[in-house]
Amino acid sequence: MKAFHLILTAGLLLLLSCTKGGRWSKEWEERFEPIQPSARIMDSLGIRPGMIVAEIGAGNGRFAVRVASRVGDAGRVYANDVDPEALKFMRARCRRENLENVIVVQGRATDPMLPRLTMDLIYVINSYEHFEDPITLLENAAPALRPGGTLAIIAAEPNKAPDAEGHCVPLEVILRDTGMAGFEFIRMATFLPRDNIYLFRIRGEKA
Repeated sequence: MKAFHLILTAGLLLLLSCTKGGRWSKEWEERFEPIQPSARIMDSLGIRPGMIVAEIGAGNGRFAVRVASRVGDAGRVYANDVDPEALKFMRARCRRENLENVIVVQGRATDPMLPRLTMDLIYVINSYEHFEDPITLLENAAPALRPGGTLAIIAAEPNKAPDAEGHCVPLEVILRDTGMAGFEFIRMATFLPRDNIYLFRIRGEKA
């Protein structure tokens, strides 16, 4: 019970911090690590050196820059967003941190504008609830996956994060949307204290 209250408190602090000026500071980012340990998430997603990966809704690049470090010089990260301020921040960040393997992509609300047949993995982390038309967005993301590529959605789970009303996405909604977009469910991981990880592939493709 004590652990649950600690997690709940951490979640509330994160939600509150999103409205303050330090939202994109390193200190702000580090607050996520106890509840979203980036290395463990990347392990679960199977991210390894040399992979080509895209993040839809990358924001300030909090997770994308960590993925860029994991995939290394032989890999690439396509960091997509629709927010001009986030894109501006991310480009400056990549220059500042000498991240030459990150490609910042201006997306549209229903099209991530990713190159066809390029990605080993496309992932979304805590952005799904902001998509205005997730089915169309996922339909337009699918052609960017290579044969055998994976879609991953990381979203707050209502039963784990009751304080995050409006930021959670129930499993049934994700399964409905991805199914309508042409994906099939592979598996889920539940080790995160507030989120679940859902993995998909294009329907009909072999594992």
